[in-house]
Amino acid sequence: MRFQSAVSVLFCLVLVTIAGGRARAEMIDGIVAVVDDTIIMVSDLQERMEALGAPEDDKNVERQVLELMVEDIVVKKIYDSLGLPPVGDDEAEDFAKKSGMSRRDAESYIRKAALMDMMVRSRVVVTENMVKNYYETQEQYRGKESVHLNQILIRGDDAKAARARAELDAGLPFAEAAEQYSDVMASGGADIGWVAVADLSEEVSGALSTAKPGDIVGPLSMNGYQALYQLLERGVYREKPLSEVRDEITATLQKKYQLEAFNHWLKKMMSEYFIGIYL
Repeated sequence: MRFQSAVSVLFCLVLVTIAGGRARAEMIDGIVAVVDDTIIMVSDLQERMEALGAPEDDKNVERQVLELMVEDIVVKKIYDSLGLPPVGDDEAEDFAKKSGMSRRDAESYIRKAALMDMMVRSRVVVTENMVKNYYETQEQYRGKESVHLNQILIRGDDAKAARARAELDAGLPFAEAAEQYSDVMASGGADIGWVAVADLSEEVSGALSTAKPGDIVGPLSMNGYQALYQLLERGVYREKPLSEVRDEITATLQKKYQLEAFNHWLKKMMSEYFIGIYL
């Protein structure tokens, strides 16, 4: 039936061609694609490109938009063939407002989402190993070489900084020295947590480069302050542990693989339709 529909469309085109003259040239030039018995005209493509804000006179963009239009037609044909309920006016309008899409694009998106739910969503399984691998390899989760530090900041008083260092060398615990000497206790104590090495100044990172846990460096001059640091730990620090982002990663992977599976399924379904693109 689909083949016969396509043949019918092409037969009409042949008749128009035979008719000759100016009308013949305009008709042939005006058709850019056929999907079974549905024709896409140049004016349809231009209207869609304008709605999308696509640049004019870009053949690659024209082709991409045309392929999207063909896909939308096939999606609607599949959707209707499965007897799914028409997209409601209120649903389409509401989604268009929330997403910023046109009404037509909103309807197409809703159809695709419904088909994805029906055909592929339940078939995609994200395993714990997939989640862990994503966590380890993605830049936002990978973590950075970092140092865990205690800090004393003394505002512009070299003598005070020297006394603090002398007492630390004599065995005064760093936390007590911070309470006694530090002019800034932003964290409420000496411990300022983990800091990425890349975020440290060259002077501080250089001073800490050979330090071992427990070592004290400084005083170091920093923007009007004298700073002393005690290295507590060195390692790779992640701002968020896997337990905190597991659900986020799982949702990301589900969406990714569901979309891949849906596109594969849709491509297979599209092969059952006559599709001619003449751009």
